[in-house]
Amino acid sequence: MVTSDLNAWPTSSRRILVLGPCGSGKSTFSMRLGRIMNLPTVHLDAHFWNPGWIATPQPKWREVVTSLIQKESWIMDGTYESTLDLRIPVADTLILIDCPRQVCLWRVLKRRLTVDDHHRPDAPDGQKLNRAFLRYIWRYPAVTHPFVLECIRKFGPDKKVIELKSPGQMQSFLEQAHQTLNRKHPDS
Repeated sequence: MVTSDLNAWPTSSRRILVLGPCGSGKSTFSMRLGRIMNLPTVHLDAHFWNPGWIATPQPKWREVVTSLIQKESWIMDGTYESTLDLRIPVADTLILIDCPRQVCLWRVLKRRLTVDDHHRPDAPDGQKLNRAFLRYIWRYPAVTHPFVLECIRKFGPDKKVIELKSPGQMQSFLEQAHQTLNRKHPDS
């Protein structure tokens, strides 16, 4: 069941998938949520892309993901459709970031111009802004998002799914998570 009700979020989650288009803010959101919840953050881009942005071959990639999901707890960001069948069943919560494509494209272009590419914690340096990458972002709402929802129905119909549709909702979610966890653990 997909919900935007932040009150329905189980703060006891230990394995959280953060899915959405490139440029939606998944990595930053995941890092911030990881700090709030004291959970390790796994950026799939950092594991999939080798120096020079060379992709890991699919058989090896599935081995890497299988190893990553076996850890006791994590917040894992990255859609990577080819491994949703592995990741959805072991997650307890899925957070879908569904920002408008114009926001995503703007963020990708802004990141390219303003971020020190050599010190990104979520990916290797040298990401290319080519036609295929920009097309993937543009087509995400019509092509990839429906596929992700179908995978959730198929591999995790019982999973808690929270959909955040704007940077404002993402910020509100993080603030609420922080407040909720502070009420549960006031000394932390």
